[in-house]
Amino acid sequence: MMHYRKAENVEKELSKSDLPFEDCMPTSQKDFLWMHVKGGTKVSNVIEFAQASLNKGEHRCVVWSGSGGGVVKTISCAEVLKRSHPVYQVTRMAYTSVEEHWKPQMEGLEEIIVNRQIPTLHILMSLDELPDSIEGLQKPNTSTDFWEGGGANPKPQHHQQQQQQQHQGSSSRPSKRNRSGRNKPSQQHGRPVAEENQPTSQSQGQG
Repeated sequence: MMHYRKAENVEKELSKSDLPFEDCMPTSQKDFLWMHVKGGTKVSNVIEFAQASLNKGEHRCVVWSGSGGGVVKTISCAEVLKRSHPVYQVTRMAYTSVEEHWKPQMEGLEEIIVNRQIPTLHILMSLDELPDSIEGLQKPNTSTDFWEGGGANPKPQHHQQQQQQQHQGSSSRPSKRNRSGRNKPSQQHGRPVAEENQPTSQSQGQG
């Protein structure tokens, strides 16, 4: 590829039929607000637009879609929106076709077009209740309940158990060392005492 330079990328235009939400699109609201987020998108602008649409009742469902540099901003938009609206959320990944065009820098070479499949993030957020049978369904305020409720407890408990085990292990090891330490000094102390007493008894016998 040293004789080529990269030109533009042509991303395939997605349609509503390409969205991976066939099983969870609200039946009462087929028409939804579709927000395409890119790397240069200003988050505050698209958030205000989506909030205004929901507040006015124009839509009851919003889908955020982003790929490449827009994935992080897609997540940010969804996180900000669910702070102001109690929405049911479904997050899924799909792939989008992108054509990479490479222009030749030498005569006699032809343009190269490379087809790539890049991951794309789609987040559906609905004011209408969605069935529990939907895979990956996140109900309103579930993230807060998870961290404040039982979801966050197993980690501290596990950490506490590890600390208890470490404490028990450390307390048992010194006890063994103390016992062995007491035996050694007693043996060492008994030996010089015997040696000191023996000459004394001999001297008394000689006297």
